[in-house]
Amino acid sequence: MREIVKVTLRLLVIMVIAGLCLGATYTVTKDPIANQELARKEAARKAVLPSAESFEEVALENSGDIAECYRGIAADGSACGYAFSVTAKGFGGDVALTVGLDQGKITGVRIGTHSETPGLGAKAAQEDFYGQFTGKSGALTVNKNGATNDSEISAITAATVTSNAVTNAVNQVLAYAAENFD
Repeated sequence: MREIVKVTLRLLVIMVIAGLCLGATYTVTKDPIANQELARKEAARKAVLPSAESFEEVALENSGDIAECYRGIAADGSACGYAFSVTAKGFGGDVALTVGLDQGKITGVRIGTHSETPGLGAKAAQEDFYGQFTGKSGALTVNKNGATNDSEISAITAATVTSNAVTNAVNQVLAYAAENFD
């Protein structure tokens, strides 16, 4: 009986120390992780809306999968477009992307976090794919055989689900902006 009490006390001490270590690690890393996430989002906004010097958040209503919207502010203080954060349902899970718009035209798209299949759906994060969106407007469709006009996007080979997810998210942003902004 005495042996059981000793083992239990030892395990209790180990668990308390481990818990304190985990709590300390969380406390120390919480702010740097949050700062890195903010910096990543800011870099994505600047990449999709290069004419903006700064951004101000815009309140959204009934925005569906669109999580955030920022108005781009040019160096002279004038508005120069919008940057949207939107989430799409890809093959491997959620695909987070940032879409820039100015006067109804896409100024850029960047793929953020995703869990798509490496070598297939993960190619959505390569410029060969997301670069197709720049300069386009209106409803876009995915073509498995390659884009034949300005309203089509060439699908990623063997990753049509991801291609459709990203294109649908961009279409959602275009429709929301057309309905709610100048």
